Amino acid sequence: MDKIVRTPSKVTGGITPEEKIRMNELSKEWIGVAMRTKPLDPSKIIPAIEGIYEAAKLKKPRVVIVPSPLVMAFSYGASSWIWHCRKNKKGAATLSATRAATEAATLSATDAATDAATEAATYASTDAATVENEKQASKACSEMAGNGGIKCSRNWYDAYQGGNMWAGWTSYLVAFRDILGLELKEHDNFSFYEEACREGGFRVMHEEFCIVSDFPEIIRKDDRNLPHCEDGPSHKWRDGWSLYHWHGVRIPCEWIEDKKSLSAKTAITWENIEQRRAACEIVGWNRILKELNAKVIDKDAPEIGTLVEVEIPDSGKEKFLRVRCATDREFAIPVPREIKTALQGNAWTFGLDPKDFNPEVRT
Repeated sequence: MDKIVRTPSKVTGGITPEEKIRMNELSKEWIGVAMRTKPLDPSKIIPAIEGIYEAAKLKKPRVVIVPSPLVMAFSYGASSWIWHCRKNKKGAATLSATRAATEAATLSATDAATDAATEAATYASTDAATVENEKQASKACSEMAGNGGIKCSRNWYDAYQGGNMWAGWTSYLVAFRDILGLELKEHDNFSFYEEACREGGFRVMHEEFCIVSDFPEIIRKDDRNLPHCEDGPSHKWRDGWSLYHWHGVRIPCEWIEDKKSLSAKTAITWENIEQRRAACEIVGWNRILKELNAKVIDKDAPEIGTLVEVEIPDSGKEKFLRVRCATDREFAIPVPREIKTALQGNAWTFGLDPKDFNPEVRT
């Protein structure tokens, strides 16, 4: 291990047992920041944002708080296009869909974009509500800023920072300062960034304004802390806009809200491989194999299972072990192609060699 060095300007080497304990505590604290669902406090996030701009030697921005990243993106599109047109002295014809190319109108247009999208929300975590929110936010942006606003909305990614969703990186920087003792002049300005991470969600930053999204009201995850929910959205914001994930993979909302609409054929032919895997798990391999007319390779007792082979699009022939559990439910488990018997397949699921595998078989 390298020699541990701790000075205000240099931190190298490993970490001490005491530092490890403190880092574990810091990790828990910042995981809480990343998973925050309590609404943001304007009195805390606004000074933090203003501090970031001041540190960058920029003028104080208008700070607009919105209920979700969806509203953030479309509000940013409308507002940035209006400001672009005003700055470049484009005429009223160019801004035919805006209220006026003036400073006051720009601010009111920003608020209007926010209000229109917020009012359109239904506060329901259904496909219809999510799609309707997106349509209404897009419509509000288009009505105020035309195609220019829509195009700017698509570029929100170029101007955003992750807020609390970037807690991992921020906590890393905090650990160097608070635990390892690094003291740099940059830390004075970093404190504003740190506070903005603690107190706000995603944000888009423009020279004239900063639009900050509130935190989700619901976050669901699996046992590996990956975003996941089997019967609703993994993330839901207070205006009803939602995201859906299956063990960390972003998926269409209808796969969860209307599972019957997801067929075996759709699942196995979906273009995105990760989403295809998620779709197959949602549909269930047992149902997929039934619809694909799987070929039986070897059949054993129900508790051991039946080894089948099936043709999977873009993958070729794959093997699965169909088994029945004690509750009389059927499952299909993917197994390696080299498996030749059901007993081999069942032993493989336990990480055992078939000769060492002696399952109890009910008669």
